[in-house]
Amino acid sequence: MNRITGIVALSLVICLFALNASAQDKIPLPYQSQEIKFDGHGVSLAGTLLMPKIESGKRAPGVLIIPSGGQTTRDSLTFGKATHPIYRETAEYLAARGMIVLRFDRRCTGASECKPAEAFDDFIDDARSALNILRKQSPIDTSRIFLFGHGEGALIAASIGTHEEEKLAGVALASMAGRTLNKVLREQVRNRMSESGKNAEEINAYLKKFDRVTRDIMSGMSEFPEIKLDPKDPYDAILGDLIKDHKVVMSLMINDPLQVAINIKAPVLVLQGKKDKLVGVKDAQFIEDALKRVYHPDATVYLLDDDDYLFKTNKGEATMASLEDVSRPLDPAFLKILTEWVEKRSNSAKIASEKRD
Repeated sequence: MNRITGIVALSLVICLFALNASAQDKIPLPYQSQEIKFDGHGVSLAGTLLMPKIESGKRAPGVLIIPSGGQTTRDSLTFGKATHPIYRETAEYLAARGMIVLRFDRRCTGASECKPAEAFDDFIDDARSALNILRKQSPIDTSRIFLFGHGEGALIAASIGTHEEEKLAGVALASMAGRTLNKVLREQVRNRMSESGKNAEEINAYLKKFDRVTRDIMSGMSEFPEIKLDPKDPYDAILGDLIKDHKVVMSLMINDPLQVAINIKAPVLVLQGKKDKLVGVKDAQFIEDALKRVYHPDATVYLLDDDDYLFKTNKGEATMASLEDVSRPLDPAFLKILTEWVEKRSNSAKIASEKRD
């Protein structure tokens, strides 16, 4: 092959590759995406509704995704400079399998209005408003609606699931804490400080200050003039955020999440990564034990060996720093477990609904 022939051949390969890529780009998605606005608890919220292609006369199950707290939007959770679109990817996976999926920006994130919450119940009411919007979508089957909550969102999902009138087909709790916020956060801080090279004396000194602040918040204090915080110190910044949001976090420090979990009326799925450095395996075990004690009729627990808080696969050592690695994909096993659980409970709910009709 001479030089000119080689160039022509290479050009043809490039053109064919481009045409193939263009054709793939034009392949229609198995669902439609719609941006929506709705009213939460005294605040305007924004979200994305994914509507799969559904045969005429058929109805589909629905899933509401409730994100974790902190720097989260309808799509993503952020650690440092790393943004992980785990909620968008989960929603698209479920919608591609025939489910109507709604996800939304928490208040003061994304395109939602910023009106600070006065209490944690405000976040629960926001999610309940999103659930009502999902219920109104046609052609949804209202007997087959599921909640998927992650982190703090799992506690919100569990709280909604305690009400009989919600009539949910299932509640999935991913990385839900089985302890009060102060206990979980204290452990997170200790791990983070240890990883960063702080010695035992430094860690104990900070934890002493941490314990004092959290005790004061739980006692109802709203002013902390004696607490000296350095805004440039990342650990003091944590305490600063707790003080700023004391009205919201107080209930999370006082109320036992296990008392919420045991009152969920619908089937429960608990998902937990064994390499999660934010919420521990023991939290999932606390929830599992609590559900067993009340003889919950349908509770399933999965511990995923190599998954972290993001339900991304981590084959290496579990560290807080690994949460800033955006190269890792969502664990296919996590998506498979969640989808199959929803599909199975969806079929059961459909049969039960048909019998009632």
